[in-house]
Amino acid sequence: MRYFVSLVLTLGIIAVMIVSLFGQPVNNNDTGKVEFLVTSGQGVDQIANALSEAKLIRSRTVFKLTVFRRNIAKKIQAGYFFLSPSQSTAEIAESLTKASTKQAWVTIPEGLRREEVANLIIDRLIETKTKHRFDPDEFIRQTAKLEGRLFPDTYALGENITTGEVIEKMTNRFNKIVTEIGISPEKLNQVVILASLVEREAGEDGERPVVAGIMTKRLANKWPLQVDAAVQYALSTSRCRIRICDWWPKSLTPADLKIVSPYNTYTTPGLPPGPIGNPGRVSLEAAAKPKESQYWFYLHDLEGKIHYASSIEEHNQNVCTYLKKDC
Repeated sequence: MRYFVSLVLTLGIIAVMIVSLFGQPVNNNDTGKVEFLVTSGQGVDQIANALSEAKLIRSRTVFKLTVFRRNIAKKIQAGYFFLSPSQSTAEIAESLTKASTKQAWVTIPEGLRREEVANLIIDRLIETKTKHRFDPDEFIRQTAKLEGRLFPDTYALGENITTGEVIEKMTNRFNKIVTEIGISPEKLNQVVILASLVEREAGEDGERPVVAGIMTKRLANKWPLQVDAAVQYALSTSRCRIRICDWWPKSLTPADLKIVSPYNTYTTPGLPPGPIGNPGRVSLEAAAKPKESQYWFYLHDLEGKIHYASSIEEHNQNVCTYLKKDC
């Protein structure tokens, strides 16, 4: 019995020493602040994983033990935090119970142009009465070469946030996702352009790899892509002179399909010169790894269901059957 008690005490001391060791700061000398986001609904496991990936804690297990030992799991708030590798695990855990100042949460859907992104952000800041230094027109000017790289996601925008800080958040998120997917720098531009087309053309996530595969096959065989979304982009770019505009005009006419523009994929071969919107992760993954198939054509019926075709005859029949035209 004495031996058992001694063993338990020894194991307890070892456990305390391990927790103490792995609860120490990752780097005492690195006092720089890292922006860390906790989103609404994230659990302790997910937060621990994110902290570990950001190299802010030594051990996910020790972080979780610290949170539960201090009974602060339900006190952790959603929002932005500024953490440092020089903080101990206990200090970081406590920091997560006090989010930054008032924040406006804005969700950017996949596939929007940067003008639409600017409108969403300013509308949300005004709606929530959040003090800010965000200028939507300046955002559009500064992102002239960043279309496709403003990653669609949910962002917390703190008080007095600037235009530059919003752009930095979105491009940093894009760079993180691209790194996770494993898209090489030499292929990045082509992948982003293709992903932007896939984002607008495919209706469901499961369709995206197949649609990307069809586009890739057409490109390899020097077929025109014939992507309506690219024509919509060309039309609105030529017509819209203010931020509030019909950026995706529907019901394209035969004249619309003849618009003189490098973005007109009916008349200009190859990919457009740049992205037509900002794609999400699934479309980026699909463009990076398109799925091969026997199909050359696709269309969506009036209810949004996709129909593929292996030949022009089959495609024309789909047009007749599902779109009720050209019969």
